[in-house]
Amino acid sequence: MSKWQFFILTLSAFPLSLFAQENVNNVFVNDKGEVYVKADAPVYFFISPESQPDQKVLIPSTDSAANPMYFDGDGRHYLVYESGKEKVRYLIWADGFGPKASLNVTQGLLFKYKNRIYVENKATFRAAVTDTKSGVKQAFAATDDLPFIPIISELTVERTGEYTIKLYGVDNVGNTGDTAIYQIIAAPEVTFKVDNIYFETASARIIDNSIENLNEIAEILKNYPELYVEIKAHADVRGSSDYNMELSQKRAQSVVNYLSSKGIVSYRLKAKGYGDSQPVNECTKGVSCPDSKHRENRRVEFRFYLPKN
Repeated sequence: MSKWQFFILTLSAFPLSLFAQENVNNVFVNDKGEVYVKADAPVYFFISPESQPDQKVLIPSTDSAANPMYFDGDGRHYLVYESGKEKVRYLIWADGFGPKASLNVTQGLLFKYKNRIYVENKATFRAAVTDTKSGVKQAFAATDDLPFIPIISELTVERTGEYTIKLYGVDNVGNTGDTAIYQIIAAPEVTFKVDNIYFETASARIIDNSIENLNEIAEILKNYPELYVEIKAHADVRGSSDYNMELSQKRAQSVVNYLSSKGIVSYRLKAKGYGDSQPVNECTKGVSCPDSKHRENRRVEFRFYLPKN
């Protein structure tokens, strides 16, 4: 009984000759001999006797959809070829999804919060690009609006301020993954405002719908035990400045007390009330403003920092 070899050609357009040049971007055979093709790409199948590998013959079929064949979707497919008493069965993997990309900080990480990464002035990043089917062929990265370049090593950025790192991967059959975008904030310390930290009117009592956001802060502090935080409470300009200063200090201390109740040691927490001394808009003493503007000034900020040795 003769043995048969199996060949695949994938083409980005219909060829002038059936023996067109192979489009290596759309077909891949790994070290285990597993065959991967790009889902929905036109694929031509050839076969030859093992003793005569150069005599490739387009697999004949009465099915008009056989050559070229389109694998309509990601997953496992089988091709069966019969010739006389010979029956050859091949497993084909159709790969319809590009690699997934993520960014890790290997040096200089302060902490991560949602889609933002806070780092020191000099930070080193490593791309993690994975593909569960045909595997990753190449990963690319770009900073801000610069063009994408192939990733060949870790990326080190030494600068202060905010910038963007974008990355994506291409797999071995030509699928391009979604672009992952990360906002990087580089500074020796970080201050940001957390929305929805509310207190009862004229009180330092935290209301219940603020708890979820405070729990997120507690998780950051648990995940990054080297960080310290100053809780900065602010008031709007209505009322006397002395009263606003006292109330904001009590509110900052209420946040400290809550975080302490979640297991954060007190020496990592500092409460500071600023009253109405640091408005973020034009609503200063004597200026008429709508409540929406005053609300911007009634805020709680968290200044994360590394203690000086």
